[in-house]
Amino acid sequence: MLGIRREHVESRVENLLVRHSSATAHNRYRGLRSFFEWCVDEGEIKSDQNPMARTRPPKMDMKVVPLIQSDALERLLKACSGQEFDDRRDAALVHLFLSTGARKSEIGNLRWTQNDLDLCDLDLDRGLCRIVGKGSRQRVVDLTPATAKAIDRYLRLRANHVAAHFPWLWLGKRGRLTPSGCARAIESRARIAGLGKIHVHQLHHSYAHAWPRDGGSEESLMRLLGWKSREMLSRYAASAGEERARALNRRVGLGARF
Repeated sequence: MLGIRREHVESRVENLLVRHSSATAHNRYRGLRSFFEWCVDEGEIKSDQNPMARTRPPKMDMKVVPLIQSDALERLLKACSGQEFDDRRDAALVHLFLSTGARKSEIGNLRWTQNDLDLCDLDLDRGLCRIVGKGSRQRVVDLTPATAKAIDRYLRLRANHVAAHFPWLWLGKRGRLTPSGCARAIESRARIAGLGKIHVHQLHHSYAHAWPRDGGSEESLMRLLGWKSREMLSRYAASAGEERARALNRRVGLGARF
C-alpha cells in the first residue's frame, strides 16, 4: 500500500514525539496499528506487508497531574453561588464533573431534549446521566442529589434562554456552550475563587483518585469512567501515588520527628 514500510512508521512516531506529548504519539501509533490490521483483515495488503508488524508503541511518560483538594473544590463551588444564569450553569457544571468524573468532551456534549427522550441524556427524576464517551461508547452514571438539584436550578433559567430550543444542555450568551467553553467557564470560576489556573481535566483525575481512596474497586472505576484498558489505572495512579507519598512523609518521614 503506497510503499509504506516500517521505517516510515518509525519516522512518523519520532516526529510526533518531538512535536507532541508521548501520550499523543502513543494514541496515533495505536490508530495506525488498527488501520493496518484492518487492511490485512480486508485483504488490502498481505500480512507480511504490514509495516506495523514488528514495531513497538512509544513509551508514555507518566505525567503527574496535580489533584484538586476538597477545600479548593468547596471554594470553587462557592464561587458559583450566585443566582444569575451563568452562576447556576457553572454550579451545575462543577457538580456534574464531580458527580460523574467524566471528561470535558463528555460533559460538554450532553443533550437536553424534552420533546425527544431518546436523545435526552439526563433523567433527573431517576438521577441518571447518559455519557457518550470515546468511540461513541455509552454508559449511564448516577447523579448525586446535590448534582440533580443544581442541574434542575439551571434548567429553570435555561427554559427562558433565547437558545432554549437548542438540543445541547449547556448554553452561553451566543447559543451553545462548547466543551472548550465549559472548560473556560470553570477556569474562570477557579480564578474568582483565588485558586489560580485549574485545568478541567484535573477534576477527572481528582475523581479517579478519590474513588479507590474511599473504598471503591478498580473494576467499578473502569466502568464508571468508560476505561477499556487497565493501563489507564496505572496512568491515573501516578497523581494519587505522589500525593499519598507526600502525606505519608509529613506523618512518618524523618523531618516529622523534629
